[in-house]
Amino acid sequence: MTAPIPIPIPTALLVVRRYVLRAVGDLDLAPFLGATLRGAVGRALRQLVCATRMPTCDGCPVRSACVYASLHDGYTPPGIAAGTGEHAPPPLWLRDVDPGRPMHAGDTLTFSVVAFGPAARSLPFVDEAVRSLRRDGIGRGRGAVELIDAQDEERADLAALLARRATALEQGLRAAGHGLRVRLRTPVAIRLKGAAWERPDRPRPTWPERLVGGAVRRKIALERRWLELPSSEAPRVARAAAEASDVEVLEDQIEIRHVPRYSATEGRRVEFHGAVGALRLGGEGLARALPWLVAGETLSLGSGTTFGFGRIALEVA
Repeated sequence: MTAPIPIPIPTALLVVRRYVLRAVGDLDLAPFLGATLRGAVGRALRQLVCATRMPTCDGCPVRSACVYASLHDGYTPPGIAAGTGEHAPPPLWLRDVDPGRPMHAGDTLTFSVVAFGPAARSLPFVDEAVRSLRRDGIGRGRGAVELIDAQDEERADLAALLARRATALEQGLRAAGHGLRVRLRTPVAIRLKGAAWERPDRPRPTWPERLVGGAVRRKIALERRWLELPSSEAPRVARAAAEASDVEVLEDQIEIRHVPRYSATEGRRVEFHGAVGALRLGGEGLARALPWLVAGETLSLGSGTTFGFGRIALEVA
């Protein structure tokens, strides 16, 4: 394996907090529960911190300083050049959500919340929002759940966290030599945008290009908005993907999953399309791609990351 290309990573705290809820009574929860949980926690968070009690956030005079607007909506004031418009990827997202199912009193449900950079300071607000689900409920009929535990699974500098993970995988690959398995644990939907990807003569992006490109886009968007990283210091998606273009797909066991969910923004049910399954990657480009794949594993990637989609896991095959 050739030496990986280093990724510039500003200092940023990453916290993964695991919550355990217990059903007070019977519940009927959708199989993909992330959107339901995010909506319930978001409503509780807004009720907890809203200073003006305006019916919508548009036009609110304190929106730029509001915990709800930043954590849940990713609101970006006009004076911050994040390159994402008014809504950047929120610095708080769900992952590792238990599948929804019919539940009875005493059954437990677990999920994790990831806080990036400055969002870590606001986790006590999230704790209170989750605790209020005892009153406000979740799912069909708003069944009550009570918080019985909240523990940090991870609290570390992001650069150190990524470096440790990449080193461990590199050592495993040198020892085993059978490639890297990438499991798409929740539906992954990555669309690479820009002139480099829209030329009519360009082939469709391969899965290695999608995974690397999606990780670069996700990392850039988070750092530019929440760490206010200048655009001149951000890596370029097309370049990172090109540097890993000789990654080989040794196995492809991918299928498309269609996930119905309710969109509060659109006020209707919508269908999310994403890939699940597994890939096995190898080739000379794998070492160059590995740091970005680790970033995608840690930060999630593609669409729907806020409610737990885009979750991948890496392991030595």
